Amino acid sequence: MEECGGNCTKSARILGISRMTLYNKIRSYGIEVKK
Repeated sequence: MEECGGNCTKSARILGISRMTLYNKIRSYGIEVKK
């Protein structure tokens, strides 16, 4: 997320997962995303 400047779509693409999967993982781990 830091490398992508908080851009979830770009981060998900790099990780090879869907944007919704990334959002769910962020929420489940309690990660705070700063834009």
